[in-house]
Amino acid sequence: MRLSCERGLDAATVAQIADEAGISQRTFFNYFASKEDAIIGTATSGPDEQLVRDALASTDFSAGVLETTADLIRDILSRSLGDEETERMRRVLFMRNPALVQRNADAGSALATMLIDALTPRLADEISALDLPDGTTARDVVRMIVLIALAPLRHSFVIPTAPPAHGDPADDPAPQNLHDRFDHSLTLFRTVLEGIRI
Repeated sequence: MRLSCERGLDAATVAQIADEAGISQRTFFNYFASKEDAIIGTATSGPDEQLVRDALASTDFSAGVLETTADLIRDILSRSLGDEETERMRRVLFMRNPALVQRNADAGSALATMLIDALTPRLADEISALDLPDGTTARDVVRMIVLIALAPLRHSFVIPTAPPAHGDPADDPAPQNLHDRFDHSLTLFRTVLEGIRI
């Protein structure tokens, strides 16, 4: 991320990144398919299944399935975000390179699929108690839950369409810490859910 911020995404090469990290290019490609995937944190093997299983094993859904699923997603992703400086650089790179935002969304889709697979049997009892439209499967319900629960995460990743008037995107007055932005988005999510209940 540092090299891409300093030199530009196109100018920073995998050879330079590997050299700075003290590894071979071959080792780099064992973990990431591209430098863009390294910036986003998308491993060649996809989302970490063990991480998802471990997070799910300690999750109690009794406080509410939707909010708990949103918390679960935050916990899983917070383990790979890095420190504040790393997240600041990632945000700058996203603002300078909109294609990274789409690539990040694609990585989120892979995690969503893994969560849907893991949550479908786990939430079977809660789902069976619902009055669902004919033909609705448990997987359909869990997919809806996961997609809605991803909303706070997407909200916290919102990238302004234009850089701040005073120059560098890194100077944007919005909170730089993704953890804080996500917590704010999650609070907003809960407030909106309560407020629009019919």
